[in-house]
Parts: sequence; structure tokens; C-alpha cells
Amino acid sequence: MRKFTIVGGGITGLTAAFYAERYLPEDVTITLLEGTDRLGGKIDTFETGDFAVERGPDSYVFRKTAMTELIQEVGLGDELVRNGVGQAYVLHHDGLHPIPKQTVMGIPLDIDAFQETTLLSEEEHAALRTMLLSPPDVATPDTDVSLGLYLRERVGDPIVDRLIEPLLSGIYAGDIDEMSALSTFPQFIEGEKKYGNLYEGMRHLRPEQRVAEVGTKKVGQFASLKRGLKSLTDRLTERLERTEIVLNCTVEQIEQVEGGYRLQTSGGSIESDHLLLTVPPRLIRQFLPEVDSDFLADMKPHATATCSLIFKQDDLELPFVGTGFVASQEADVTITACTFIDQKWPHAVPEGYHVLRVFLGRPGADAIVDAPDDEIVETALRDLRGLMNIKREPVQTIVSRLHDGLPPYGVFHADRVKALREEMRRVYPGVTLAGIAYDGIGIPDCIKSVREQVKQVSKNL
Repeated sequence: MRKFTIVGGGITGLTAAFYAERYLPEDVTITLLEGTDRLGGKIDTFETGDFAVERGPDSYVFRKTAMTELIQEVGLGDELVRNGVGQAYVLHHDGLHPIPKQTVMGIPLDIDAFQETTLLSEEEHAALRTMLLSPPDVATPDTDVSLGLYLRERVGDPIVDRLIEPLLSGIYAGDIDEMSALSTFPQFIEGEKKYGNLYEGMRHLRPEQRVAEVGTKKVGQFASLKRGLKSLTDRLTERLERTEIVLNCTVEQIEQVEGGYRLQTSGGSIESDHLLLTVPPRLIRQFLPEVDSDFLADMKPHATATCSLIFKQDDLELPFVGTGFVASQEADVTITACTFIDQKWPHAVPEGYHVLRVFLGRPGADAIVDAPDDEIVETALRDLRGLMNIKREPVQTIVSRLHDGLPPYGVFHADRVKALREEMRRVYPGVTLAGIAYDGIGIPDCIKSVREQVKQVSKNL
């Protein structure tokens, strides 16, 4: 009997098992190995009473349909909710500034409306206006480039450092000046090629391309589930019928044998015809030493932490009505962002409470992640006290850490992924790599990619 083994029980691994049961022949046995005592990976929801507080990702971009399709396929369509729409802010060294309306990831769609932002001085506004309406003589890239370099040449350093970088760091958790433009926001370059410059290209973006657009929509662009994203991973687990799930089973070594592979695990030896690996790149290097590992070695995620603070409503005065703020690197704080959960996701918080979810950890500055819980909580509260009136301590705190977080998508990321997979087919035939390290960091990207990969496996098994 043929065997298909999935290593890693996060959302990618569970999705792989779900579609494997659909697409692989009945005579193929499916096994999912997870090294911890729980499934779900980065997705985890803390539930207590009427609260549903996410420890990992809190939503997905609704326009990316793969996740919505999966949610509906497992019968959770009625549980879908969209985020609350409200004003968000940027914390700069001189205080909180509203994120300008009619922008996409901080790039203006209307230069006159952008004039209202307090993030730029009059001179900086004038310089930005000139750059947008009379673009500098820079060539449209024919190959991949640094996203930071691309944007700095077209809109200038002030808007990149004070607005675009803080917004992007909350999505990609990387250094904007080392980030791949084509693997993160290809629509920027595509629009410039079609319409002559970045500003006109942005103004002609199709609605589905306008991720994180501010101030133009009454319906949130992000979606979640009423009881948190963990309800999806729980439901996926419940729906698996053919898959053998083995928890607390760590893979220690992978060997090529005649006709397939042998996995040495903490629970013994397992042989399989095909492997689908959803583990971090550092483990791929360990398991598959024959593959060129330079690319995998470069994909070192930085650590992040979140600290969710539950307050009684009367114990906290928010500084504004809105969904939260991101912090620029020029702000004198340790935290990188703060979401007002009761404003962004009101379904997750009962009446009479405020919940603030604070983010900590930047590339090259993530030591705080390994600090004790009480130090992380106090760091978050110290920074917040400079921005709002905290009358009493929170009634509950939830600290979470992510050491194998979001991998950096460096310049030429897509080319390097393609080369890696071509080498894998040559050196390790029958082994598939899947997860956030390759085809997109969003949950829908992982779902779409692994669904297609399982379909491809079905043709080869």
C-alpha cells in the first residue's frame, strides 16, 4: 500500500491532509506527524468566558478566496465575520497621527487628500507632491528589487520610514530595505509598467488589489471566525477520516531508501512513498542535507511576541476611537503595534471590556521576546501609559511568543524558491515543501499553494 506522510500539523499540514483525503486514491494511507501535543501551529485562540483572543494570526485578507472556500467546505461559512472599520494611527516620535485616508499601504491614491496628514512637514508634503506628479527619472525594474529602494526612489524617505514601513512590518515582519518587491507587492511594479509611474498605477488598481486601503470602504477587508481561527483548525481535524494523526512525534532524520523515504522519529521508524514537509527552513536543512542550503540558511525568521491585555471598560481611556496603531522605528517605544480588539473584532469581546493586543519584536531587536511574561506585560503597559490613561491594572493578560515566525522574503525570493524546488525534484524526488516560507505568508496563500501541491502529488502517486 502506498503511503503519504505530512510532517507538521499547522494550518498547512491540516489543509494538506484535508485535500489529500479528497484527491489521493483510496489505497494511499495518509499520516500526519506533529511534534507537539496540539494541532494548529501558529493558529491558536485563547478562550475564556465570552472572550476569544488570538495568540497568533487574527484574520486573513478576504479577497484571497482560498481560505473562504476552505471555511465553507468544512461547514463554517456561517461563522465568518469581517473586521470593524475605523481610523487607525501611526505612532511617531512626536505622538499619534491618523493614517491618511485614500492610501494603499501608505501610498497615496489622492495627493490632495493626503495633504491633510500631519506626518509630513510642509516642505516634505511639497517634495512628495512633486515626486508623485512629476516622477523622478528612474527606470521601471525588469527584475526583482528591494521594496524599500523601489519606494524610496518614488515617494521619498519620510513617507517610507514614518508610514509605509510601520504598516508593512506588521504584515511581513521584515526589513523593508531587504524585502522582495515582486514577492510582496508586485502590483506596484505592474501598475508602473502599465500607467507610466507608481502614482497613476496605484490610482488604477483593481479593488481586489487594494489590500490595506484606508478610508474608502465601509466593509472590513479582513475576515475571521466568531470563535477565533482555532475553530477552523479544530474543524479540519474533526473532518479527517482517513488520516492517522500522531502527536508528540518529532522527526529526527530522513533517509532515502529504495522507492521512498524512511523517517527516524521519536516514536520509531516510518517509511513513506511521498513526504510533504511543512516545517521551518532550518529543519529542512537538517533533514535534507543534499540540497543546496544557502537559500534556506538565509530564511531566518525573527522572533515576535504578543501581549493581550483585558481591561474593564472604566479602567481604561483609549486615546482615540479606532482600531489601533502601528509604531514607526522613530517612536520612543519598544512595542511595534497595538490593536484595539473590541473595536476591530467586537464579536470577540463582551460588553463592558477593552482588549488591547500589543506586538513586540523587530528584526535585530527581538530580545524582549525571551523576557519573562511579567517583563513583557510591564513593557507593554509602560509604553501604553505614555499614550492613554490606564487607571487600573488589566484583569487578565495573555502572553504569546513565536520564535519560528514569518520568514524574510528577500530580493529574488520567487526565483530562489523555484530553483530550490527544481533541485528538490532532482535530489529528493517525492518530497514536497509547503508553508509560509515559499509561496506567501498569508494563511490563504498557504492553503492555495498546498491544495495545488496535493493535486500534483495525486498525479504522481
